[in-house]
Amino acid sequence: MVRTACIKLLLLGTLLTGCAELPAPPTDAARQVWGAIVVVPARYPPRNNFRTFAVGQGKATAKGALYGSSMGLAQAGIFASMGALEAVIAPYLAVITVPVAAAVGAYAGSRASLSEEDAAALEAHIQQHLTTMQVSAALSRAILETADKDAGQRLPLFGEAGPASPDVTPDYRALAQQGVGSVLEVVATEAGFTGGSQLSFHLVAKVRLLHTRDGSLAYEREFVYQSDEYEGRLWGENKASLFQAELQRAFASLAESVVDQVFLLSTLPLHSRAKTRGDAGLMDLLGGRDACGLSWVSPERKLHPSIFDTGHRNWNRFPVVESLQPTLAWEAFPRDEDKESDAGPTLSGINNIRYDLRVWEAATNSPPRLVYERRDLTATSHTLEQPLSPTSRYFWSVRARFNLSGKEHGTKWGYFRLPYYESHGKIKPESWAAMAVGVVTAGVAPRDPCTLDFIPTSNYYRFQTP
Repeated sequence: MVRTACIKLLLLGTLLTGCAELPAPPTDAARQVWGAIVVVPARYPPRNNFRTFAVGQGKATAKGALYGSSMGLAQAGIFASMGALEAVIAPYLAVITVPVAAAVGAYAGSRASLSEEDAAALEAHIQQHLTTMQVSAALSRAILETADKDAGQRLPLFGEAGPASPDVTPDYRALAQQGVGSVLEVVATEAGFTGGSQLSFHLVAKVRLLHTRDGSLAYEREFVYQSDEYEGRLWGENKASLFQAELQRAFASLAESVVDQVFLLSTLPLHSRAKTRGDAGLMDLLGGRDACGLSWVSPERKLHPSIFDTGHRNWNRFPVVESLQPTLAWEAFPRDEDKESDAGPTLSGINNIRYDLRVWEAATNSPPRLVYERRDLTATSHTLEQPLSPTSRYFWSVRARFNLSGKEHGTKWGYFRLPYYESHGKIKPESWAAMAVGVVTAGVAPRDPCTLDFIPTSNYYRFQTP
């Protein structure tokens, strides 16, 4: 049994060595011809994949399900009306779990549905909170704020210039006469839930950058946010406070991913993998010092991979620090492997290197809460300037920003590359041959966390206060 488990862990480590990278960001040459940019949000609602389930007399039946291009998080009403809601009742869709951990035997089955009472509460609260929300416009405002703060780009919002329906592309040539070179079109294409008794929220957005002079496409990419899974009843409690928190986290996460890809990330071939130290132990070798972005230095990692931990929640443990104001440390940028890569000669021309640091408080039934942030740090370590709560768990991350040829650039936020991400909901598995081996050995379709548009909570750097 132990030998089989070790073999599987080694195979999982092998899987992550050949993962696909995120789509390349625009080149600096391409960015130089964009001209003045304005942001135009879509003026139509996203589709929604809102599913809640009720349990009948011994069998599952649908309490409510909505799906369609004409439905969604509407500007004038998330579900248009309760009449429309009742008119789109769909049959119950069983959610089958993928077999996990063959060492303890294959397991498959449908997840329990929400109770009728919980389903009704969830529907009512979400309708109440999103009745007047314009999702694409809200995401666009988050992009504007992030672009100003992180990339030094102050972008105007043209709220009435965006597409009014999914099958219509506006004629932006009139904007060219106003000195606008390109439009950044922001479309929230889909939002909703997937799962059964454990529900996960997702928000999908498509971003296009179009030249106003002729409507030609300069850049296009889809971005996906997927929350953790929570018990279905939690989504409707406290006036849908969990949903509100996850929606705001989705806006912030997607906005940062858009700004990173469109404006900030360099096309330099920077490695996302950190090298393993020469004195590393067995656990360190299995997990490597693999990181997406800059690797951690201190607190040290406590990696305990286990095929029995099917949710991966305890792969990375919380090391206890010595103070309520701990010192966090990370590797310097550029790293040795960056200097030795093909980007080495170019990296010699970068300047104004500084680091941004964030600390979140970990929570059980809600997303992480940002409690500490410092920007433009010049050292590769930082002692927190205010005390944290005792015996509490925290996540943290860091990134580098720098100037190259007079332009602002940056690295990904740093986080552990293990555990792999178990593809579910709107996250597609990797399209590479070794993925089939992952299904056999681990029972899941893996995805390299470095290719995601968000940081899975299982992969944050972490620590616990004394």
